[in-house]
Amino acid sequence: MKKTRALAAVAVAAALLALSSYASPYWTLHQMKTAIAEKDADGLSEHIDFPALRESFKGQMMTMMNKHIESAEMANNPIAAMGQMMGAALVNQLVDAAVSPAGVMAMMEAGKVKPGARPAPQANEDAAKETSDYSVDYRGWSKVAISTSQQDAGKFILKRTGLWSWQLSALELPESVLNTAN
Repeated sequence: MKKTRALAAVAVAAALLALSSYASPYWTLHQMKTAIAEKDADGLSEHIDFPALRESFKGQMMTMMNKHIESAEMANNPIAAMGQMMGAALVNQLVDAAVSPAGVMAMMEAGKVKPGARPAPQANEDAAKETSDYSVDYRGWSKVAISTSQQDAGKFILKRTGLWSWQLSALELPESVLNTAN
């Protein structure tokens, strides 16, 4: 009888541990949304891996720029190589400005992965709630994508940094932005 109770207690504890680990990105997202609502850049920064986020964003921007430079209309342009060098410097500055506590807060408040994203003016509280309504999509044990219901808004990627902690470490640009390079 005692073994059965002990086994049941262990099973319940394991289930609670698994459930809390599964729910942990939702808790992190709640903390991030609270920091955004309170305009607390420091509180939001605790949940962001800025070096990884910058590298992710720079990589996507450079890929977009390279696709544009390698396109058919740019193939015979003798100035394209110089433009690529200048573009790389511009991308670095753009990403450094966008991936700051204020820049990430603006993107998350707007619900869009775009540099310089600004939250839309809201007519009422329901509209404000809709803008910040994120969904969580697991992509494995240590990676989740969060996104809004807005069309073509991109995704914010969280990576696990412990059993219950997560950090924003990558961005996925929306298809509309990626397709402008083609």
